[in-house]
Formats: sequence, structure tokens, C-alpha cells
Amino acid sequence: MLTAILEHTKSLEEEMLLLREEVEANRSALANIIRIGVVDKVGETTVDIKTGENKATTVPFFVHCAGRVSHYRRPSEGELCILINLGSGDNLNNAVALMGLPSTKFPFPSVKENEVVTDYGNGMIERYDLDKGSMEAHYPGGLKIIGNTEQDGNYKSSGDVSDGIRSMKADREIYNKHDHISSSPGNPTSPPKQKKEKQKKK
Repeated sequence: MLTAILEHTKSLEEEMLLLREEVEANRSALANIIRIGVVDKVGETTVDIKTGENKATTVPFFVHCAGRVSHYRRPSEGELCILINLGSGDNLNNAVALMGLPSTKFPFPSVKENEVVTDYGNGMIERYDLDKGSMEAHYPGGLKIIGNTEQDGNYKSSGDVSDGIRSMKADREIYNKHDHISSSPGNPTSPPKQKKEKQKKK
């Protein structure tokens, strides 16, 4: 009788140890499902992520869309991310990285309620005002549009405007040097003799 009780007790103890190991393994797996990481190395389509003492290599990163409409933005070294482990346990190489967490190194470009801002770096920024319905864009390297452009409204430029032949400034210089003085009936039109108009001082 006593022997049977001891054997049963030993069996229960072994089961408890197995359950303990299983619970610990599940706890470790759960702890690695979602982690905060820092981009350590950047590739064309993958990143290496440091998270605590661990490192996940060649991890795919999320983009806004990747179908008929697609978007690409390569992450930056030192950028924060959320690492989502699609595998289990301590193996983080089956994870994907969700980018976009602000940090002291890469803070939000604006925290105003009425602004939607995209800061591309190097002075290039797009700022949309939700209340005014207006947009301000800074393109230090210029903006090139390939295709026809139609505008409904006024156009104002602080610089010169050109077409496929010459600029409006060049046209204006030709016009300011050109004039036809009225001639009497039967006489030919006089040659151009207009003096350049004095431009108003700004």
C-alpha cells in the first residue's frame, strides 16, 4: 500500500515538473511575441533589429501597402519598431517589424491637432492644415511633374516662368523694346520705338 502511494506521489511530482517546464516555455514564448526593438542595420527589404540582449536578422518590415497600390520607405538606423514574432520561443528570425514609433532621435515633425505633416528630411516637408484646407510644401531640390497640368484659379510666382521656347522675362524684354506708333491713313506703320517702361520699385 505504502509503495503504491509513493509511486503515485512520484508520478504526480514528475507531471508537475513537466507542467512547470511547459508553463515556463509558454511564458518565454509569450514574452517574445511582441517586443520593442531598434533598427541596427538596414537592407533593401529587410532590417536587423536589436531587442534587449537579442538580435533578429533579415526581418521583413511593414509598409503602408503592397498590392495594386504599393509604397516603399526604407527604415532608418536607430529607428524604433514593434517586433512581432510569428514563430515561437526565443527564435526571433521569423518575426516582422512594424515601423513608425517616434523616439528622441526621430520625433514627430508636428504635434499640432490641425496639421498632417510628412518630413522627408534635408528640408523637404509637406504640411497640410486641416482647418484651413491649405497645404505648404518645401522642395529644396525642386519639383518635376511629368504629365499635363491643369489649374483652376490664379497662379502667382516669385520667380521666372518659362515654356518650351523662352521665359516670360525674356518675352517681357522683347515687348518692352517694341512699339508701333500710330500712323496716319495711307502711311505705313512706324518701326518699333517704344521705350522700356520703368518698373515699380518693390
